[in-house]
Amino acid sequence: MIIKNNFNKNNSQINYLEQEKEGIRKAVAKWEERFKKNEIDREKFLKQNQEFAKRQQELSKKINKLK
Repeated sequence: MIIKNNFNKNNSQINYLEQEKEGIRKAVAKWEERFKKNEIDREKFLKQNQEFAKRQQELSKKINKLK
């Protein structure tokens, strides 16, 4: 008899999503540095921050759904 264990599958998906979320955090930090150096304008900075926030919320929902 074969028993499927989905426990590892969920953990690997959660790990992948956590890594993606960490990548977004790093991107936000770099984006903020560029803004502080006046390499990008304020409107573009705010618009991109909204996109980052949406993606982080979506990832958080997916992670909570898998737990």
